[in-house]
Amino acid sequence: MQKFILQVLLFFFLFLTAPAFSEVFEGRISPANNGDYKEQILPCLKSAKKSIYIIMFLASYYPQYPDSPVNLFIREMINAKRRGVNVEVILNQSDSDYSSHSTTENLKTGAYLANNGITVYFDSPKKTTHAKLLIIDERFLVIGSANWSYSAMAKNNETSVIIDSPELARSYIKYFEKIKKECRPFLSPLQ
Repeated sequence: MQKFILQVLLFFFLFLTAPAFSEVFEGRISPANNGDYKEQILPCLKSAKKSIYIIMFLASYYPQYPDSPVNLFIREMINAKRRGVNVEVILNQSDSDYSSHSTTENLKTGAYLANNGITVYFDSPKKTTHAKLLIIDERFLVIGSANWSYSAMAKNNETSVIIDSPELARSYIKYFEKIKKECRPFLSPLQ
C-alpha cells in the first residue's frame, strides 16, 4: 500500500510540475558528429534561400588553407549573402585585453566576413557567449559542441545535432535577437 501511495504522489508531482519544464517542440533530428559535421552542414549552407543566423564561441578563418572546412562554411555564407540570403553572425569577445586566442581569431574572422558583406556582432567583453548555434532558413538548427576551428573539425571528438523544426527555429531566432541586443555591431576597417 505504501508503494502505491508513493507512486500516486510521484505521478501527481510529475503531472503538476510538467508545465514548469520548457516548451516541447517536435522535429526531425540527425547527428552531425566529428567529420559528419562538415558533410552535413556544407550542403545546408549551399542551399540556404532565406536566412542564416550563427552564434559561435570561436570561428577561425584560415587564409593559408582555403579548402579547410571552416573556410568552406565561410565561403558558402558569403555566396549565400550574394544571392540575397540574410546572414548574421554573433561572435564571442569576452576578453577585455583582446589578446586571447578566441578573441584574436574572432576579430580576424569578423573582419573577413564584414568585408564580404556579412553582418557581424560581438558580444560584450564582460560576457562569454559560449554557444555554438546555426539556424538556416528558419527551419534547420545545428546545436552542439563544435566551434568553427581546425581542432573542432579535424582533431576533436565533437557532438552536434541537426534539428529540422520550424517551430524550434523560430524560438532560437528569438534567442539570437535577444543576444544581439546585448552586442555591438562590428565595423571592419574597410567599411
